Amino acid sequence: MKTIHWVGVAALVGLTTLQTFAIEGLQLSVQCRDVYLAWPSIQGKNYIVQYRQTLDPSTSWVTLTSAYPADWTTNITVYVHTNIVQHPNCGGNGGNFMAAMASGAGASDSLASLVAGSPVPLAMLANGQGGAVPLALYPPGMDMSNFIIYDPATDEWLTASAYAMTSTALNLLQPNGPEPAGGSGGGDEPTQVDPPETGFYQVVQDGVQILDSSITNLTNRLLSGSLNIGFEAGNADAAGTNVLGVLSCAVLLIDGEKYAGDAVVSAGNRPWTFALDTAYLENGDHSVQVQVSWKNPDSTDNNHQYFTRWSDAISISVSNQIYYPDWEPEVGEMGISAYFLKTTCMDADWAIDIYDVNTNLVQTLSGHTMDGTIEAFWNMVDANGVTRTNADVDPEFSSIVTVADPVIKPTPIKKQRKNDWPEHGKWVIAYQDYFKFEYSANNDQLGSEYTFANTAGKFGGYYLYYPQPGQTNDIGQTFPLRYQKTNHMDTNITATANFLDQQMLRLFLSNTNTRNFYYDGHGDADNIVSGALDSTLLKATIQHRYRFVYLNACNSANGNLDRSFGIKGPKRYDNDYYHKAGIRPGAFVGYTTDVQYATGGPVRQNGVDYDDTIPYQVPGFIGDFLFYWDTDLMGYGLLSSIDSAKAWLPPVNGQYREDFLAIHGYFNLHIDEVNHRSDTW
Repeated sequence: MKTIHWVGVAALVGLTTLQTFAIEGLQLSVQCRDVYLAWPSIQGKNYIVQYRQTLDPSTSWVTLTSAYPADWTTNITVYVHTNIVQHPNCGGNGGNFMAAMASGAGASDSLASLVAGSPVPLAMLANGQGGAVPLALYPPGMDMSNFIIYDPATDEWLTASAYAMTSTALNLLQPNGPEPAGGSGGGDEPTQVDPPETGFYQVVQDGVQILDSSITNLTNRLLSGSLNIGFEAGNADAAGTNVLGVLSCAVLLIDGEKYAGDAVVSAGNRPWTFALDTAYLENGDHSVQVQVSWKNPDSTDNNHQYFTRWSDAISISVSNQIYYPDWEPEVGEMGISAYFLKTTCMDADWAIDIYDVNTNLVQTLSGHTMDGTIEAFWNMVDANGVTRTNADVDPEFSSIVTVADPVIKPTPIKKQRKNDWPEHGKWVIAYQDYFKFEYSANNDQLGSEYTFANTAGKFGGYYLYYPQPGQTNDIGQTFPLRYQKTNHMDTNITATANFLDQQMLRLFLSNTNTRNFYYDGHGDADNIVSGALDSTLLKATIQHRYRFVYLNACNSANGNLDRSFGIKGPKRYDNDYYHKAGIRPGAFVGYTTDVQYATGGPVRQNGVDYDDTIPYQVPGFIGDFLFYWDTDLMGYGLLSSIDSAKAWLPPVNGQYREDFLAIHGYFNLHIDEVNHRSDTW
């Protein structure tokens, strides 16, 4: 996911024009030297207002207020940015704007009244999408062929090519105005023409808010098919004096768990949205929430490397005639592609048309359902008798389901990966050096990392790298991944060093022999290694399925990280499911919330000053878990090993950490089960 400062709410304002992207209903006006912002508001909420002079992303935002309260006397809040206009037009349309707000007129009505007679050239898309903005916002040399240009000299809209040919356009584009032809007598200097003024504003409610238009669309009807969920998010400190953190990720939660489909925030659009395919849900009632995380710029706050906030939950009702709550996104490794669907049509014939990546129909499956359950299995042989198991030729398949009414629905893509499981799956073991300055009795925290490495060494071997003493490190390391704390800048961990470590980790993870991964460090729902590796980058890096992944990081189970390793979540499945689907069982382990690992504060131990103390429960859980899982005591699988390990551990700062440890996929996975090429299941 692209790292941004804000989600959702912004507006452009020029001397006589505006374009609104969000906050919903946000309107702006120039009144002499002041800019007025007004928006529909909710009593009791606070709003954050920011400004920058240009659209250049390198220009820093100026926070005008981070705790502006909604007007408690009405549902419209007005904020005035005073004395910001250097070249005011005090006969402008500000009064019309405020009157429009009072009468409930929309932004488009205000825009229409402001464009006419603009003293500066305006540009807008020729297809009519969006609004008009000052031409000067667009950098020189930009391709404007899809735009039309408002020429203030003729009060006409022209194509970009026609506008470029007019002398008026050429003059207006010259910063100091045209050179007078032959002078004006007496050698006068050319008349100064002030460039058009522009500003870029952001207004956002503090916290996470699903937009009112989305709430109306979600709650006022029975839902089916795909729809968008818009939201906004801002994060201020408790005093409302500072905006905190850089937005790291946003995730969609259904019934308190991560959404089962690919929920990726649409890039480049405001307000930001999730695409929700309701067919991933069982028919009936559900709750919807948006979770947003910001990266804390203060790395000394050991328990809050990310700030995480949630929107209020809203209730929805779903009904699809064809739906797939147990959809399997992977083609099986045993020459089977399984299709698990449901339909509201009882006692009905059905057909599934399967297409290759070139949209060629390759096979049709058919059958009859008495109870609405559809389970179909393709043996990967097409209608011409050709086996389609070459992942290089057929990396994915699409399909369309038809139930006799007829009811027709496309299904999600099924991905086919190479069937190249190694003789014995190896492990990657990596940890971030986040606890270098924390006190851990008997150095138990570091000991837990070595314990995991030693266990991996017995069951397939591991990949990890650390430089030998005196060795020049110009290729990176993973054990540990280097980490710079802002209160220990003397360690001088450079951006180059961090990049080399990330690249080394990606190299290990992309190795097809790697099928198991343990990571201990900072992360959130869609990132690990302090935001350096997100789910999109990991998915591009890893082209094979993993058997076991344990991301010992905050919120790591709430996003798309499991899917990056080819493991389906958030549900748990037994071995029967994988046998039926022809897929090697796999398990993903991660946390569903922020978990605390540090207590106390600065402490001096054995003559050394530490920032915090790591309580024994943190490394103790890892040691206990591996004791049960490694020795396979009493036939313990993954879930029973976790439950046994946490049974006698007291809370850390009041938090029973492992109560928030989730398993996605095969919950009963044993330490070396299905880790060999020859293993069956």
